[in-house]
This record gives sequence, C-alpha cells and structure tokens, in this order.
Amino acid sequence: MEKAALYIRVSTDEQTEYSPAAQLDELLKYANEHNLTVDENFIFRDEGISGRNASHRPAFMRMIALAKKKPRPFDVILCHKFDRFARSREDSVIYKALLKRDCGIRVISIKEPVPQDDKFGVIYESMLEAMAEYYSLNLAEEVKKTMVKKAENGEYQAFAPFGYINQNKTLVPIEVESKIVEYIFSEFIKGKSYYSIAQQLNLMGIKTHKNNSFDSRGVKYILQNPVYVGFSRWTPTGKVGRTQNNNTIVAKGNFSPIVSQETFNLAQKKISSKPYSPRQIRQNTSWFSGIIKCSCCGASLVCGQYYKNGGCQLQCGNYNHGICKTSHSVSSNKLEKAFFDQLDQLYSNSSIDGYEITVKNKEGSNTQAFLVKNSIRKLNQSLEKSKAAYLSGVDTLEEYKTTKIELMKRVEELEKVLPPSSCDTSKVRILPPLNQLVKNNPNLLTQVIEKIIYCPKENCFKVYFLAD
Repeated sequence: MEKAALYIRVSTDEQTEYSPAAQLDELLKYANEHNLTVDENFIFRDEGISGRNASHRPAFMRMIALAKKKPRPFDVILCHKFDRFARSREDSVIYKALLKRDCGIRVISIKEPVPQDDKFGVIYESMLEAMAEYYSLNLAEEVKKTMVKKAENGEYQAFAPFGYINQNKTLVPIEVESKIVEYIFSEFIKGKSYYSIAQQLNLMGIKTHKNNSFDSRGVKYILQNPVYVGFSRWTPTGKVGRTQNNNTIVAKGNFSPIVSQETFNLAQKKISSKPYSPRQIRQNTSWFSGIIKCSCCGASLVCGQYYKNGGCQLQCGNYNHGICKTSHSVSSNKLEKAFFDQLDQLYSNSSIDGYEITVKNKEGSNTQAFLVKNSIRKLNQSLEKSKAAYLSGVDTLEEYKTTKIELMKRVEELEKVLPPSSCDTSKVRILPPLNQLVKNNPNLLTQVIEKIIYCPKENCFKVYFLAD
C-alpha cells in the first residue's frame, strides 16, 4: 500500500471551502478511497500564507526536505487543487520535476484529475498551472485596487505610528504617547532643533514603537506626518520617498487627530524655512576618518563644520542624531597637533627604531579587480546560503557537498585571474618624519593605528596600535 503526504494551504483572502479543515476532510476521504495510508507526521499545513513564493511557506519547504530523504518517506503528495501546491508556474515546474525525477514522488490534485495519457496530461496540467498563476496575479491587482480605494476613503492600512495603536481597523490615540507627540510639535515651534528634541526624549527614556532611541530623522518624520492631524497617507509604490512622492494618497481619515491643523501648519512652515545644506563631499579624506571614536558609545567622530584654513569640527555621529548623551566636540587641528606632539615625545623617550610598514601601490586594472572581488564575494554568499539550506534540512549532505565543490572551484578560478598588487616594504621611522609621511600617504597611519578614543572629560585620547 502506498504512503501519502497531505499538503494543505489557505491564504487569508480565501473562503470557507478552502479552509484547512475542509481540505483535510477531502484529502483523507480521497486517500481512503484510493487505498493510500496517511501518517499524521506527513500532514503539512501553511495557513494564512500566499502561494506565490514557495520559499516563504515553511511547511512546504519542510515537506520538500523530507521528500529528499532516502528511503523516501511517502510515495505521493495529495493537494486539494494544484493552486494549493503552487500558484507560480516556475515553482510548480521546479518542485514537481524535483519530486518526480529525484524522489519518485507524484503530486496529485484530488479535484483536478489529470488524464492518464502522458502527452495530453502534460498539456492539461500546464493549463491548470497557468490558470492558477493568472488567478494569483489578477488577485494581487484587485487587492491593490481595493487598497487604493481604501486610501482614498481615508482608511489607515499600515502599522500604527507613534502616538496611536491599531484597533478595529482604525487608529486609536494612546494617551501617554499623544502627549509626547504634542510635546514634540510644541518644542519644535518654540525653536528647538530636531536633535535637541530627540536628545530630550532619549533622556526621558522614551522609545519608538520598535523600541529604538529617537534620532533627528525620527523627530522630523513625526513633524511631517499628516496622520497627527487626522489624515491617512499611503503610497502604492512603497514607502521610499513618501513625503515627496507624487503617487502618495493623502485623505481625511476616520480617526482622531492629536494636534490641531494650526499647530501642524506652523511646524510645516518652520520646516520649509530651514535652509537645506547639502552634505559636503571632500575629495581628500583625512587620515583620521573612521579612526577617532566616542568614549561613551564607540561611534566614529565625524566632521561637521569645515574650516577655511583646513581641518574641521569633530563630533560624535550618534550625538548629532540625539542618541549619544555626551558631546565630543573637538577641533581636528587641535587633536592632530596634540596627537603628533605626544607621539614625538614618546618616540624621543623610547628605544623604538620604527615600525615596518607595508605600503601597497595599486597597479593594474582597478575595475577588473573590483569586478572579480565582487564576484568572489557573491560566490561566498552563495556558499553560506547553501550551508544554511543543508543545516535547515532543505538540502541533503550530498547536495551540499556538490554545491560546495562547484562554488569553491569557481572561487579558485576567479582568484587566479585577480590582478596582482605589487607592494614595496620598507622600514620607516614613525617619528619625527611622521608629518611628512602622512602628507605623502594619508592612509599610512591606518596600517599602524586601530582606533583613537577621545575622552572629553579627561581631555585626553587613548591610542590603540595594531599588533602584528
């Protein structure tokens, strides 16, 4: 007697006839009538999940992994209709071929019997799969139309923003968070910056709905969100650039506002009056870029205001966004001078002859090197994915070994064509000629220093050298 596995899937948009219980009853009845045994361990259910992408269905993937085992645990897979198995023709063809060719397992639709004539059966089954995919694509289009209509009617269709909670298909204000939203608008209108408001919120221990600290961008987003004056905002093309997206739909909502229209308008006027200063791009990056760190949070100190005579004002990147509580503002010129003076003093009072530094001079085609390295990186990522598939039971050990050998072979081939980089090695004295060395090769210090911790309270910095 043949063994059967049952695959049951129902998405949230489908009717009672496709319910898991209804499908199970029909499948068990079919198995009984056709002398097929069903083990409870081989009943796989994906409930409330779309059939468009097989990789997003955990029960389906678990079934495929079990089907690959030797000896095979079941002989056939029963499903209510072929669209339960897969709505994508690509997925349907791939997994049916895998099951039939490699595992000797057939997929049977109990409501869509395929003719026994193999030639006509292939055509008939393909027609059913094409119809299922058409239904899926058409359903997605109809769902989007419905969502557009809801957006035009002011219905909120996303996760509740700060200040609200999703309840009964609408937004309901949260009393405490509503007060915080009012505070944000009030402080901004009074003249406080995004940063200072974010810092104050973080000092009070207030978190976002994702349990993150507030930053300047988060504060600005709240101030620009029309939801707080009772308007729903939805962008069919996604959330990227939604504040300046011509496709965005803004409509009067069916929920209570938190701030008045007058307050919101004042905030928008103040935002628009703020001059936009694009980020300055420096062609010559300073040697200390990414090396000098905050003593409180460990973030890098970044350049803010640049001086006309060279150098810039450094500040903790997290402090700029209102996350770090301690200012680490310091002039790069002042820090560099103190750093070099101290190194000079240490060098004069020590028996160090110097560091042996390898200076690499790039030669050959940089573009070729970049493309080859990028290909190697992608192959290594594929190798990690293959390993994860084996560990999760989707692929067998034999499949993993075959994939690994093939990927490693391709990596080796690419490494052979990687343009060589010649390098000159010389023993150079770190000081006193360090200033001149840094001028000639700004990246020289990155081969010697791991990081520099700036401590404003002690008015000092700690230098961590790389150890060979």
